[in-house]
This record gives sequence, structure tokens and C-alpha cells, in this order.
Amino acid sequence: MAISRRDWMMKMGIGGAALGTGMFARADMVTDGDPEYASFARNLFKIDPTMQDVPSAFIRDGKVIQPARELPVFSEVDVAVVGGGPAGFAAAVAAARTGAKVALIERYGSLGGLFTNGMVLIILGTCVREGNDLKLYTAGICEEFMRRLSEMGDDAITKYPKGYGQPTIDPEAGKVLMDDMIAEAGVEMFFHSWGVDVIQDGNKVQGVIFESKQGRQAVLAKCVVDATGDGDINFLAGGTYQQITHALGFVYQVGNSDRINSHVTPDGKGAKVSLGAGEPIRALRWKNNLGPRGNGLDVRELSKTEVMHRKSIWNKTRRDKEMPGFGNIYLSQTCSQIGVRATRLLGGVTRIDKKGAAEDAAFADTVAYSGDDRGYKKGFAIPYGSLLPAQVDNLLCAGRCISCAPDLIDRVRLIGPCFVTGHAAGVGAALAAKNGVAPRAVPPAEIQRVLREQGAYLG
Repeated sequence: MAISRRDWMMKMGIGGAALGTGMFARADMVTDGDPEYASFARNLFKIDPTMQDVPSAFIRDGKVIQPARELPVFSEVDVAVVGGGPAGFAAAVAAARTGAKVALIERYGSLGGLFTNGMVLIILGTCVREGNDLKLYTAGICEEFMRRLSEMGDDAITKYPKGYGQPTIDPEAGKVLMDDMIAEAGVEMFFHSWGVDVIQDGNKVQGVIFESKQGRQAVLAKCVVDATGDGDINFLAGGTYQQITHALGFVYQVGNSDRINSHVTPDGKGAKVSLGAGEPIRALRWKNNLGPRGNGLDVRELSKTEVMHRKSIWNKTRRDKEMPGFGNIYLSQTCSQIGVRATRLLGGVTRIDKKGAAEDAAFADTVAYSGDDRGYKKGFAIPYGSLLPAQVDNLLCAGRCISCAPDLIDRVRLIGPCFVTGHAAGVGAALAAKNGVAPRAVPPAEIQRVLREQGAYLG
């Protein structure tokens, strides 16, 4: 005769009130609760407070004043990377592999940024077509990431290694692999931490301040990489930049896309309703809404746009379900991170633009290449100077906030270029920290040598 777990525990004498004082009991156990099933308390123990309150802000003469206070030093490292998207991930791994002690600060609870959390799952800007073949321009950490995803199974990445062309990934596989590579490199990872200020002496950055559930704390660093996407750290350090608007996108996944009945769809092919691009998991398809133009730094505008996107996507999916043959589809998930495409562009030592990219502009300090995103016709070189702030020392930028003209942002912000600019910034930051100099004083030839050793393509 079958008995329940609860009945079994009662027969063994460890159920009910006896459990609260029996074999699982500890002196510091929290025992408030259901006396008939006290085992709930097996994971609850009293601990001393881990934080101290600090003086609160107050109003004086109509102004809100925050008192000065000492901030605890949470960590001391060679390189601090702020932002854990593809650029920040690659920067942290590259810096650690170059011999630096590295901390990576990320505001969400997983790596990948808009690539994974924002579900922008396609790796664009990786290749250039040469005859019938594709030549990979985003070699190094980006290539390793794609290869290792493919080794995790055919439900982790599409189209790899057959030509590298525009693969899409499963975001959960991407998060797991990024965690693994960060751990293998020995990077200290701080999730749920938002970079909110810099530690600075004149124009020299000496570390960053981050905010978390533990309050505000400091990370001291010899060099900092700004991989926030919005150029937050350069802004907080007083660096120059250009601010632009762009479309605020929103990505979602449609489930059961493999159960569309093409025999009854209006065109007989199941294509009457566009469900977006395919994913490694065949039942899912993802769609990237362009969205309205907006200011990606305006919290009110971001909030309203996100609400608008969620509502319209829900309504669209319900309408799609009413189409003949599409009755099994459903809205699987919407992104947890709104698709801000561009905000601040660094005022750097060198600015790249579309004209230069079209004319194959060459640089003595080239540290990365972008492939093409449509047609694989032409890539372009990315110089070290485009990662260097013109006015701020001990800081490098990577990802979509590097120094480029607005007319090139739609190439720079792609996942592939974010990987390679992060890779270059990580190497530059590590060498600067190792040699005790500002990043602008590191010889480009030395950065190029290390990048080649780490598998990067430099032409």
C-alpha cells in the first residue's frame, strides 16, 4: 500500500511537532510556523545583520542633500569591467588571460546583456565573403564562444560551424557558457550590481562605485573598462561624448512555431503570419521589434515604451492565434531588458565613421575588425584610439559606446563587433595595469601581439 511522505515521516517519529525538536533541530533554528510540519525550518537560521544603516538624505532650503560618508572597499583589482554584455564579458576574459586580476560588475543576474537578457540572439557582423567562402573577422574570444556553444549541442547555436554566417543562439546556453568562461579565467563576478560613480583623481580613474543590496561599495582598480553600452563610466568621469536617439526595440519569443498547420494556412505554406527568425530550439521563434525612436537614458520614456511593447506584443500574438493553422502558437517570453540601440558615443582619440569604413580606412593601431552584417561584402578596421577617451585616463570603452560617428553605429553596436572591441579593451587594460601606465601609453604593437596570441584577427 502506498503511503505519503508526510505519513512516512510521522511513522518514523520525525513528523509534526517532533520534527521541530528532533533530528533536524539546531539551537539557532527559526521555529515559528506550522507546528504540524516544522521541517519548513530546516533552511531558516538566525544570522547577525550584514549591513549598517548610513545617514539618510535630507531637505535643506528646498534641496535634497546626501551626507558625505565613507564607502567600504569591496575589492581591489588590476582591471574592473563594468557591464557584462558581449563586450564586457570578452574584456573580462581577455584581461584575465593576459594576467590581470579582474572584477566584472553586472547589473542583472546573468551575463550577455541585450544578447541574452534582451534576446537579441543573432551574432551579426562576424564575416566577410571571399568568393564562395566566408572569412571570419571576429576571431578570438567570439569564435571560441561560438565553437564551444556548438559543442554544447545542436540546440545551443544554429549555422555553426558551417560558414559562421549569422548564427542564432539559445540564450540560456549562452548564459551558462559565459559563466563557465568567466570562472575558467578566474574573473571575480559581481551580479546585481550597478556602476553608479567613479573614484577619480583629476582626469585619472582609480576605480568605480557600485550599488547593490549591500549598499554602495568601492572597487579600486588600476584600469577600468566601460562596457555599459551607454558610456556611463566615461560620463561619470567627465569624459566627452555625443548623445543620440535611436529606436527602442523589444524582443519576444513565440512558442509552438513548429506546430503551425501549413495545410490550412491561407497560403498553404504557414507563412501568412511572420513569427520572426528561427532559433536552435525548433519550437521557438524570436522577433525583434524595431520600436519607436527614443532617448535610451530617459527612465520615463523607457518605462512607457516597455509597457507599450508588452501590450502590443500580447495583442498581436492573440490575433495571430486566430489565423487558420496558427491556433497552437503562444507568447513564450518577452525580453527582460529593453533594446536600447544607442545613446552616448565616446569622444575618443580616434573617431571611425561610415565613409572610412566604406573606403577601407587603415590604422597603425588596429585592434579589431568588424565583418559585414548583410551580404558579407565589406568589413572595417577598428583602431585602439576609438576605445580611448580623449580626456580621461585609466579608462577604456568597449561595445556600442566606442568613438564612432552616428552613421556607423548600426555596424558598431552588433554582437560581433561588441565581442572584438571588448577583447581588445581587455588586453589593453591588462597591459596598462601590468606596466603601471595609462592605457594610452601602451604601445599598440604590444596589444596587437597579445591579441594575435589569443587568436584575434587583425588583417
